[in-house]
Amino acid sequence: METTVSAQGVKNIIKELGYELIDDGESVFSIRGSSGIKILCAVEQEILDVTVPLVTVEEAKLTREAALAMLWNDNGLATSHLELVRLGGGKVRVILMNYCKLQELGDDDKDDIETALEFIELDVVQARKVLGPLAG
Repeated sequence: METTVSAQGVKNIIKELGYELIDDGESVFSIRGSSGIKILCAVEQEILDVTVPLVTVEEAKLTREAALAMLWNDNGLATSHLELVRLGGGKVRVILMNYCKLQELGDDDKDDIETALEFIELDVVQARKVLGPLAG
């Protein structure tokens, strides 16, 4: 089955939704909406991945309590997931990720893109509360 999903088509929908394209690297790009949150996007085949780096901290700050706070099912992050990325030099970046599967970039896909973007923006606000102790 041939896909009709293209990075440019996804960008066009995102711009229609009111997001500003702030860095265009073809299939990997950054956007910003009215929330002011910078969202990194990547289109690979029929998948749109959305990512927001939340905080970079010393690995020693990732205590058991902090890790559990990120994993509990009642932490308010129901639509996205957190991931830890080692940067070297004892630093770790905590990122928030979400995605949506696309088909033909029609109205259903537009709704899915809008939902993925809105949910990650809402989850960023909640994740910053959860991660507050790490940032301090």
